[in-house]
Amino acid sequence: MNSVSIPWIASARKASFAALILVAAACDNGGGGSASDTDDTTTDATNATTNNTDQPTSTDATDTTDGTTTEDTGTPTTGAGAVDYEADIQPIWDGNCTTGCHVAGGSASGWFVITPGDSHGALVGKQSLELASMQLIAPMDRDNSYLWHKINNTHVEVGGNGTAMPPPPAAMLSSGDLEKIGAWIDAGAPE
Repeated sequence: MNSVSIPWIASARKASFAALILVAAACDNGGGGSASDTDDTTTDATNATTNNTDQPTSTDATDTTDGTTTEDTGTPTTGAGAVDYEADIQPIWDGNCTTGCHVAGGSASGWFVITPGDSHGALVGKQSLELASMQLIAPMDRDNSYLWHKINNTHVEVGGNGTAMPPPPAAMLSSGDLEKIGAWIDAGAPE
């Protein structure tokens, strides 16, 4: 078996394995090609690979110039399509948390009340009663927002207790609602 030395491949630092296969196939075309063969197929395959790895292949959605960011959720957190507390977040609380629980006189009113006009002040920057090391909502820090963990059923993992919210038999929040709440927290939990 003959060994073929291809010195120009050593200088192509970023050539991918696929390009090497194409180069090898072009050199061994069944007709006894030599290492000095540089037909268009070999050159194109190597250049295409080098060019592809030298250039960025994608842009993160947060790399925009219009002031709108999407984090990794796809929900804008600033700019024209930003999450609005009264329009986007309060309706989630109203539909899932205030029916008999987190309202004045409700079964969970001792924890906090999240009715319109009261909810933002009751949640943002307030210490959790269940886990004193966390705030209910820590602006720009969902990992240290205890309510975020409660609604994602990860509260026990961070040292909390009790049941996830909303409690059974109610359904957990939809992924769309969780996405909105996460984007709102990431944006600084604005009112």
